[in-house]
Amino acid sequence: MNIDNLDDSLARLEQDCDFPSGFCLGLLQESDWSFVIKLHALLESAVSQLLVNAVARKELADVFANLEMSNMKTGKLAFVKALDLLPRAHLDFIRGLSELRNQLAHRVTNVSLNITEYFSRERQKRSTADARKLADKWGFALQDGDKRSDPMARYHFKVTDSKSGAVESREKIFFFIPKRVILMSAMAILDAISMSNRYGAHIWTFLMECEDRAHFIKKAEGIFAKAKVGNPDYPFEVKEILERHNPDLKVKLDDDGQPILESLAGALYNVYQCRGSVETILDLVRKFGI
Repeated sequence: MNIDNLDDSLARLEQDCDFPSGFCLGLLQESDWSFVIKLHALLESAVSQLLVNAVARKELADVFANLEMSNMKTGKLAFVKALDLLPRAHLDFIRGLSELRNQLAHRVTNVSLNITEYFSRERQKRSTADARKLADKWGFALQDGDKRSDPMARYHFKVTDSKSGAVESREKIFFFIPKRVILMSAMAILDAISMSNRYGAHIWTFLMECEDRAHFIKKAEGIFAKAKVGNPDYPFEVKEILERHNPDLKVKLDDDGQPILESLAGALYNVYQCRGSVETILDLVRKFGI
């Protein structure tokens, strides 16, 4: 399975959004004020790109680009939510970043922001439980001690105690180095967007929820194998029947115009969730003369 690694995924997104190579990680070198402003601009551009790809209408690029980011009724995130393109934790993070960005942009004095001190003050305003929720909101891509990670990021970063080797709690690390933790979570969102752009929105469910991805990859490989021994159009025919009976499903093509193996495997899994088995799906394909 040749799903992109995180570096490839982010590099692809930087290219799609016309940002210079290495822009994501380079944000750590910015001042805290500039970090928030530029990170928000990157996410805003990426979300616009996600929407363009989701509806497959490039002519809407300027329309999406000019929408307000976080208005949940008429903004970009309203479309993302309606189309179910990102999980709720991602939307909450983006809305929080938008609120912080707006605070900073509207007062010149905020250019001297110290993000660690800012969140330290926010922590003092909250109860212990609410402080933990704040850390969860901003740091969902950070492993939280020995707790099982929620399926919100393909890669969970972790910080271990130098002596015991135990994984530190999310809350402790977030309030200690909030800038780095925020970037980790933003990278998880950008990775999800990049993967969706490349393989289709259904890839996220496949990667984050499917416990037997190899099974569906094997089924997709079988479809391509059949194409090599007698019916070169078979992958396209399977793609067409899956999309016809599942209007929200779009199997992506590679640069040579061929269905992408991982996208087809993800589509099989997503339809499997509704129909119960891959064999049922392929029986449906055969029933319609394919």
